[in-house]
Amino acid sequence: MLESIGLENRDHDVYRALLVHPGWDMADIGQNLGMGESEVRDTLDRLTRFSLLRSASGAEALVPASPELGLLPLLQDLEAELDERRARLSRDRAMLTALTSEYTARRVQNDVAGVERLVGLDAVRSHLAQLAQGAASEVRAFMPGPALSQAALDASRPLDVQNLARGVRMQTIYLETVRKDPATVEYATWFAEQGGQTRTMPSLPMRLILCDRSVAVLPVQPDASGQGAFVIRLTSIVSALNQLFDLTWERATPLGEACAPHCDGPSERELALLRMLEDGHTDEVIARKLGVSIRTVRRLMSDLLKTLNAESRFQAGVQATRRGWI
Repeated sequence: MLESIGLENRDHDVYRALLVHPGWDMADIGQNLGMGESEVRDTLDRLTRFSLLRSASGAEALVPASPELGLLPLLQDLEAELDERRARLSRDRAMLTALTSEYTARRVQNDVAGVERLVGLDAVRSHLAQLAQGAASEVRAFMPGPALSQAALDASRPLDVQNLARGVRMQTIYLETVRKDPATVEYATWFAEQGGQTRTMPSLPMRLILCDRSVAVLPVQPDASGQGAFVIRLTSIVSALNQLFDLTWERATPLGEACAPHCDGPSERELALLRMLEDGHTDEVIARKLGVSIRTVRRLMSDLLKTLNAESRFQAGVQATRRGWI
């Protein structure tokens, strides 16, 4: 009974009983309605507070009063409050429509046809999850940088299981340095048991996600993931990136296998080091791209100079060119 203003069904029962039996006292109400004394008293107090009961002239008994006198003002106040809330809701809907229109217009201005920019890590992660969940045939990725944390690897397992169970081919290329990380090796072993494939390379050009050979996700800045990412659907660009992945995959080593020795020619790591030297990268950038420390980069460089019988990095580049390595 009128729950919106605080009255309960039991209040209705007592009010109606007193209409039919105006002579009932508290004992009669309790006996006939199955209520305890305290419950009857609370109910009568509540009905009196809402002006639904009044004291009879010259008697202690309470008699029902007209509901309209006590309750109509309360309902009118509720209706006014609802009207105000409807007005606020209408204004909020109009604001939402305006913001959505502005957001859409801004994206159209910022995005080239077939290229969408995602701003911030949260937007990138959300979009990648949507792509993975909607993948029909394959998901392939370059994963440069240090090994992922145990928490990140564990968080990816449910989606990996779901996709592999649907028959989605999944291929991931990490840096060779992850071979020294037990968590990544354990994850790769599990991943292979589920049907996934993992390989490694000494270096990778950038982080890259490819989905169904129709969508590519690239970072805006290769060394600053916080800058967001580009989602590319331009056929020519996506096709070229898929060819890059194919070529890299062919040269990469399955994570469960040892890297093959290079007796005559340069190793993949030496080639990667030479290419980065050729591009003028500093030791800090090389270390980041190889996933190793600066000290390791300098040791690798020293070994490379000995292999090429060179006394300087410039001379190493000349010797590598003469040998046809680069």
